[in-house]
Amino acid sequence: MCKIPVRVIANASRRGVISFCDGVLKIKVMAPADGGRANAEILEFLGKKLGAKNIFIVSGQRSRNKVIDFGDDFSLKFILDKLFSDDPLRTE
Repeated sequence: MCKIPVRVIANASRRGVISFCDGVLKIKVMAPADGGRANAEILEFLGKKLGAKNIFIVSGQRSRNKVIDFGDDFSLKFILDKLFSDDPLRTE
């Protein structure tokens, strides 16, 4: 299983991947951290970027620091290559 720590910045003006530093993936989402909307947007965003359906938050449901399970089909290298390959600004 590929599990990656993620730091979420909710209520951002744009949605996108910011960086991968010290083993933590930083992601901005436009949804507020209210009622699980930011969590849903993170999973939708990552699923769309990676072409994956089975991505889960395994810890940090109510925290900006989360651990996301990408399953057995993805390696860390594949995930980072996909997330950082498209656009130099990595936003949507």
